[in-house]
Amino acid sequence: MTLGDALKSDRSQNLNLLRLVLAAAVIVSHAWPLALGPSASEPLEELTGRSLGGWAVGVFFFISGMLITASAAHKSAAPFWAARIRRIVPGLGAALFVTLGLAVAFGASGALTDYAIWFVRALTLVSIEHRIPGAFADNPYPLVVNGPLWSLFYEVVAYAICAAFVWAGGAKSGGAALALVAASAILCVAHDALPGRVQTFAPLFLAFALGMAAYLFRHRIAVSLPMGAGGLLTAVVLPWTFGLGIAGLGLVLVLLSAPALRLRQDLSYGLYIYGWPVAQVVVALAPGIAPLSLALWSLLLTAPLAFASWHLVERPALHFRRVAV
Repeated sequence: MTLGDALKSDRSQNLNLLRLVLAAAVIVSHAWPLALGPSASEPLEELTGRSLGGWAVGVFFFISGMLITASAAHKSAAPFWAARIRRIVPGLGAALFVTLGLAVAFGASGALTDYAIWFVRALTLVSIEHRIPGAFADNPYPLVVNGPLWSLFYEVVAYAICAAFVWAGGAKSGGAALALVAASAILCVAHDALPGRVQTFAPLFLAFALGMAAYLFRHRIAVSLPMGAGGLLTAVVLPWTFGLGIAGLGLVLVLLSAPALRLRQDLSYGLYIYGWPVAQVVVALAPGIAPLSLALWSLLLTAPLAFASWHLVERPALHFRRVAV
């Protein structure tokens, strides 16, 4: 069975499970700095140069590379961007309201206009400011109200590059896809010398570009457990800047090798956008909590918010998308 066959089968539903596990991994990873302070090492960081959460975000970008390429190949600009907006913005808007409410409840000091500006800038992804003065001021990681939202800006930039590449005809040429991956890899070679946002974006986009290439070469990639395991082993020995996308391919091949498992709801986005503020509240209410305990409580308490986000916000928005587009 090829990757193309698997993506057309019921096994493609297993990607929802993978995204759920990745979102949970981000929550677990963040428990260490949130419980102990920004300088605390997260799981895997000392061994691999990248935290568990960092690896999870990289794999998210690989999966997005596959799925967004498929979407761009079948949609023109208007429906493509309408679909992206409806998937991201409604859930994000609700999460920002909740985040702001929790921040105010736990010490935030600011004028209403300051909060309005923060909300608009975050919702439009112009600049997701993570800090709100006074919020969670006594926590080991003070003032930062929703750290993981930083990745959304880079994901949308990757969407734009992907769509431009596909609509320019790049998806019809295997050579163009390989050239895109090669250019992304060259950026990663110079990773440490790159300026701010480009430095952050380069390894994430390499993972995304590898996902794009995986989709474009989907009929040539065999899905098997040994192939997936081999990809994971390769990712471990490579520098993390190159290993993120390889780990994504390995995990995708492992999950698609398993029998189909259909989840009734997709809670991954909700876990991702609510996990941090929930953890900050737990730390505020239980000072000195250990990282592992914080991880478990954060998962338990974020799950209901993710459930509500899916059923009350995300799924209705997706249904509207299907009707409108």
